[in-house]
Amino acid sequence: MISLLKNVNKLVNIPKKSNFVMVNRRRDKDYIRKVIRISQEYIIICDFLDFYTGYKRKNKFEFYNDLFNYSLKKISSDIGYKFKETPESVYGITRSFFLDKKTYDLLHSTYDKSQQLYKTLYDDYLSLGNFTELILYIYTTDSIEKKILNLFKFDFGIKKII
Repeated sequence: MISLLKNVNKLVNIPKKSNFVMVNRRRDKDYIRKVIRISQEYIIICDFLDFYTGYKRKNKFEFYNDLFNYSLKKISSDIGYKFKETPESVYGITRSFFLDKKTYDLLHSTYDKSQQLYKTLYDDYLSLGNFTELILYIYTTDSIEKKILNLFKFDFGIKKII
């Protein structure tokens, strides 16, 4: 009985062929993971965008890469936005975004320029989290159908300075 169990155990637990070739565990191999701390309200918006991605039947990696590209090109040198100030220090929640190399570099170069411009114009620090929230805000308000967006009452906490 014991030898039968050992033989069955060998057959079940040690496959003749490796399954690693069949499964691509690195779906993100063409993307760079960027982890950013954003506020809880924007985590909810990201959850909505995850749902919206599925609704539109798009690949999530490509969707967020396109989202960042769209908003970064729209921002260019216009950083005329006011961010809601929080009364206490809130560190935010980390969120991962997968960006291709070109978008990753564009994010950092645009953020560096925007941070300097924001400091000059408003004598305030623009964090990468606030900048990412602005990217999500621009895409969401510009690109999502109003009939869908009106179903949700998002508090973006960002206002365009006119």
